[in-house]
Amino acid sequence: MLSLSSRIDRRMFDPMLVCTSSGGALEGSFADAGVPVHIMGYEGITKKPALVLPRLLHAWGMIRRFEGLLRRERVAILHAFLPEACVLGALAGRLARTRTIVVSKRAMCYYKAEHPWYAFLENLANMAADAITVNSIAVREDVRKTELFTGGKIRLVYNGIDPSPEPPQERPDPAPPGIDAPPGVPLVTYVANLRDGKGHLCLVDAARDVLAECPGVLFLLVGREDREAGEVRRRIREAGLEGKILLAGHRPDVRAILRATTVVAHPGEQEGFSNAILEAMSFGLPIVAAKAGGNPEALDNGEAGILFPAGDAAALARGIVGLLRDPARARRMGDAARHRVQERFTTTGMVSEVQHLYEDLLAGRFR
Repeated sequence: MLSLSSRIDRRMFDPMLVCTSSGGALEGSFADAGVPVHIMGYEGITKKPALVLPRLLHAWGMIRRFEGLLRRERVAILHAFLPEACVLGALAGRLARTRTIVVSKRAMCYYKAEHPWYAFLENLANMAADAITVNSIAVREDVRKTELFTGGKIRLVYNGIDPSPEPPQERPDPAPPGIDAPPGVPLVTYVANLRDGKGHLCLVDAARDVLAECPGVLFLLVGREDREAGEVRRRIREAGLEGKILLAGHRPDVRAILRATTVVAHPGEQEGFSNAILEAMSFGLPIVAAKAGGNPEALDNGEAGILFPAGDAAALARGIVGLLRDPARARRMGDAARHRVQERFTTTGMVSEVQHLYEDLLAGRFR
């Protein structure tokens, strides 16, 4: 919620959530909090010739409904997240003559190789936007290099989380129910959906080297199984690591898993700014992460965690083994990580930065 001068119509700051396609896991939470949720039902782009025209007509109808919603609710600020919403929201916002439009860039731009139409349309969304938020310096520079019409519109707002209030633990908790980890076994955890760009195959290769040095370790992959899952399972079988690398799937108890973790690995190669890394930092856990995207910014260029060249399984293994064999160093890095997230990457700080952006835009101070 924004808190601005009473000279501004308070209706402008009643929050509203618009989902371009379908509601997600947080839809119910928003509704329970009294935030109106509107589902637009966008069906996406298709390459099937017979469906192209019907999809375009459906998309245009959805955009006009979106436009009508913005007009009826007298929306002052439209802030869109993720490519689909940025494109559709910017178009609907301009048709509705919405006062202020903000689009967000949350990831490196590699995905555009598979979605050339979005690459083109996102440039048009940039042209329609009054401001563009990015969540890391790495994303900012990538956007400047690969996109058009960014001008002086970019504002950096780092992701934030609610840090764990619990003090760092002397030793990990037992693994939560459903995780087949014997008590006392060091757990190396990676939290990320199993999809392209997340580096799971690099971690499997690294695990082989780690287990040669530290045979008692168990690796845990937490996240929804996506396109990469089949190849990950095949690589685990070929390496003879079944029982040593566990796929836990999507879990609602990630914090309990982190409390049971000894070292966090994060080999993702396309990170904008990883909330999974911030969560691990907030628990004071030592982290070995790929030197990619916003990871160096989160980990203070290696002061609050170990950075390794993206895709280098041997370097990832050396980082993990080093932390397992040197608990004092692991504890120092974990403490530095916890302090950094508390100082720099909180939800309160993130919300404050967004509020300042809105205030600047509405007052004509931006740019």
